[in-house]
Amino acid sequence: MTGVTLWTSTFTSGTLAHQVASVSGVPFDLRFISLRAGDHRKPEYLAINPKGEVPALQLPDGTVVTEAPAIIQWFAEAAPESGLLPRDPSKRIKGIEWLAWCHWSMGRHFNACFGPLRLTDGDEQAATVVRAAALKRCRTALAFGDAAIAKNGGTLLGTDTPSAPDIFLASLGGFAGFLKLDISDLANLTALMGRVAAMPGVAAAMAKEKAQG
Repeated sequence: MTGVTLWTSTFTSGTLAHQVASVSGVPFDLRFISLRAGDHRKPEYLAINPKGEVPALQLPDGTVVTEAPAIIQWFAEAAPESGLLPRDPSKRIKGIEWLAWCHWSMGRHFNACFGPLRLTDGDEQAATVVRAAALKRCRTALAFGDAAIAKNGGTLLGTDTPSAPDIFLASLGGFAGFLKLDISDLANLTALMGRVAAMPGVAAAMAKEKAQG
């Protein structure tokens, strides 16, 4: 398959899409833009994704797909043998459910920790309250994921190898370090994060992001 382009920025929510794309084995062109430099607001990128966000997936027919769950599902559909989503209908729909939950949690809780001032129109006192509440919800969400992993034998869907929802949850777990959230007691989650990090596709994606700087 040719003509597939993934637009992303290093060490952002787009990193997740990059990891999944790499795991899928589907050939794609990788285009990094700099959010710090404001590339996402430039006309050239807005012509691709008017939302001015990453990631964005440009398909051979010109279709542009945004939002991480949709991009992840596209790669899973394009590479059914990759194991990103199970083929069994019941497990597959549960995988999509987990993708939706992770995305909702990222937007509702984690993003509020990283940018509370944006949510309070610059009110620093209110931002402090918002961030504190969001941190508690992040911890609760990660504990919920940890319990699900334990219940299903090491992965969210009970699969032998980590699937796309596991990669997404591992990304959320990775945010804990930036937020100084102690998750050392969440043994199932931390073990899964280690397994995901060791996946060849994930490791290759991270190496490219580090090299990009």
